[in-house]
Amino acid sequence: MTRQEDIKHLLTIQSVRERTSPILKLALDNNLDYFEVDLEKVPNVVKYVIERITRDFKDLSRIPPHGRWGHLNAGGHDRVEQLISKWRALLLDDIEIGKRLIDLFVFSVLVDAGAGNEWSYKESDTHETYNRSEGLAVASVDLFKNGKLSNNKEDQIVHGEALLNFTNEDLIDAFQITDSNPLSGQDGRLQLIQNLGKALVKNKTIFGKDSRPGNMIDYLKTKTIGDSNKLDLTQLWNTLMEGFTPIWPKGRVEIDGISLGDSWSLSTISKLDGVKDELDTIVPFHKLTQWLSYSLIVPLERYGYQFQILNQELQTGLPEYRNGGLFYDFGVITLKHEHLARGLHLSSQIKSKTPKIPSFTPDDGVIVEWRAITIGFLDYILPLVNKELNYDLKLPQLIEAGSWKSGREIAAELRPETKGPPIDLYSDGTVF
Repeated sequence: MTRQEDIKHLLTIQSVRERTSPILKLALDNNLDYFEVDLEKVPNVVKYVIERITRDFKDLSRIPPHGRWGHLNAGGHDRVEQLISKWRALLLDDIEIGKRLIDLFVFSVLVDAGAGNEWSYKESDTHETYNRSEGLAVASVDLFKNGKLSNNKEDQIVHGEALLNFTNEDLIDAFQITDSNPLSGQDGRLQLIQNLGKALVKNKTIFGKDSRPGNMIDYLKTKTIGDSNKLDLTQLWNTLMEGFTPIWPKGRVEIDGISLGDSWSLSTISKLDGVKDELDTIVPFHKLTQWLSYSLIVPLERYGYQFQILNQELQTGLPEYRNGGLFYDFGVITLKHEHLARGLHLSSQIKSKTPKIPSFTPDDGVIVEWRAITIGFLDYILPLVNKELNYDLKLPQLIEAGSWKSGREIAAELRPETKGPPIDLYSDGTVF
């Protein structure tokens, strides 16, 4: 490949596992730059994950794949199904229902960067309070349901123009932000919403004349294999990358004028053979694009054109703090002393409400290495979990029923006051 092709390859889904797998090998040899690794703790993780899976699913075949749908229905309330029932009562056809689901899911995923330890959202319908990812999900449903994302305020539709005009006051009102209920990365999140509006308005090919995320299903229909409804995952991936890469803020890694999105340089890679220049040190994650891909697969397969999406196994585990925190909290990985001290110093500098938890910026080697080995260790424990269960769970099922939930529960056990991660991300609200 030419250098230009090498750079663009880092935007593919295949590149994520290609670049993170060698870092797992370094981890298995306890040869990382930022973390110590203790593989003797892995069986404890496997045991804990299996206990959660078997507690919540007596029939393993009923485990859904990981995606935003479950968060949107937080608290056991079928919010998505209620919307679908309402649309059917309005005699909307399956294609329009499919488009509306994609409208909702795209917006909800793209506002789903870390909310912080202090923020929560009280749902008016149920009077229940949710925090973190589930709080952001429920807030996004309310915004969507109430027509706040549409040009016509009565429609449950997302329009690019409405997002372009979304204000800081709208954000404060929609997410119930106050001095005592602060949302991490408020400014970055607003910018992300407005940038999503720009992307929708700009790309008529994918998002149509009325600038809706849901119109991508018409575009995807042109990418199916022959006259079938079979759609390769790479076609979905390329569509998401082309359609949504413009939303990322400037300042991320850029090589030869090509922005690489959620990709970061990592010193650890210099320990590998064949590393020649900066390009070889880049680790791509594309976490929000992967989260979007995971989340859209179910509505794309069940509604609208009912695509059959091939090669889903190209997706990796998600490199975020619930999955990553699981391995840290069980002692599979621990921060090296000098980096722990550095993180605690930053927590002190930024006057963190959790001063005993180390903080790092997204580009710090600690965070990049943590995310890389999170992907690797999810692949590593999948066959171990399946062997104990005597069942062939797919990776998205392991994340949904096992690792993500386990990461959340062990965090609540160890840090009951915040239920937060063992390492904090000093974030602008646009990463993960």
